[in-house]
Amino acid sequence: MRHPAAGVMILPACLLTLASLTACTGLGADSESSDPRPVHSPAETLDPAEMHDPSGAGADGTGVVDPGWDTAAQEADGVFLSLHEEDSDLEFRAVDSAGTVLWTALRPRVCSGFRVSESETGPVAVLMDQESVSNDSLATTASGFDLTTGKKLWGPVEVPGPLLGSGLVFAGPPQDFIGEGGPRTALDPATGKRLAVEDAGSPRVITLLGSHLVLAERGKLIGQDLDGHRLWTRDAQDLGVSVDEAREAPWEAIGGSHALLGSAGDGQRTLIDLRSGSAVATGVDAAGYDADSRTLVTSDSQLHGFDPDGTKRWDAPLADDAELSAVGAGRLVIEAATGHETNGTETRAASDGQIVEGRAEPEDVRRFGAPHHIAESGARLVGDPDSPLLVPDEG
Repeated sequence: MRHPAAGVMILPACLLTLASLTACTGLGADSESSDPRPVHSPAETLDPAEMHDPSGAGADGTGVVDPGWDTAAQEADGVFLSLHEEDSDLEFRAVDSAGTVLWTALRPRVCSGFRVSESETGPVAVLMDQESVSNDSLATTASGFDLTTGKKLWGPVEVPGPLLGSGLVFAGPPQDFIGEGGPRTALDPATGKRLAVEDAGSPRVITLLGSHLVLAERGKLIGQDLDGHRLWTRDAQDLGVSVDEAREAPWEAIGGSHALLGSAGDGQRTLIDLRSGSAVATGVDAAGYDADSRTLVTSDSQLHGFDPDGTKRWDAPLADDAELSAVGAGRLVIEAATGHETNGTETRAASDGQIVEGRAEPEDVRRFGAPHHIAESGARLVGDPDSPLLVPDEG
């Protein structure tokens, strides 16, 4: 699916204190930090022997790359970012669609929060850090780097607490360390400028995805661009939620102009056009955007394809025990019923939802199951989403 977050989750508010400890707090002051260091070396390719391949086929390596990531990867413009856990630090690793490590950067282990965000000038990698302030205390900061080169674009900018996991929004700790999270701050991904800061009487910050900021005030959701121009105003109930629910629920970016509101797995998510605030589809299990055919794809009991303006283009059947796994590079992948002839996966054209023959993954890739993310380049993530492997693009 084409979105910077390959797997995004917001913890319940009662666990926000724990999230703060793992995202960046005043712990681990002796840990190292560094600006990104250019690498430009191939990532390690999996050894067939380690994959328990009795034939020893492909003894020079498989087509699957292991960048050593230890958490879900995020991607934009064919560049993937995640982190590797070292003994005392975290090493962030940016890898391109060919499997080349572009750059690495060290952070303290308590600064695991990061975000790949689209901007008008290109994708930005936002990393958390710590900075000494008065009275021997540490402040939480964020900095933005060009995703491809690792060049610093802005920062450090002091933020109230960790990333929420739903856009470039940071939250302060909950009052008395329990209950709803504290005040929020949204940053412009291109410049680090504070676009919205919650204080007494100000609108509440809901999410910031790419070039779209969503606020809330007196029961209404408000969509703005990054220049502060209001795009739309809508009663939260029109989208089937209260303002509090919209504030705490995950918002997943789908393409550059839509978002999926709701928790994965509940089958009750809503696909929202961030340009108008309108609901394109409700009761959604999963969604993705294919830039090749300019098609929004959703799944419920069926598959559905939409034009970017929300016009329905096609419907296609979906087996009861199958689910939409990934969308991108002109295709969508279905994780099909067990025992399917293509080892549990099915490939369809994103443009019309029809089955595409002869597009089964190679054997050394199929053993990892259906891809759970496909970049526009064709590179895809497979295996455990929390420690993903990379299949380089075919070109």
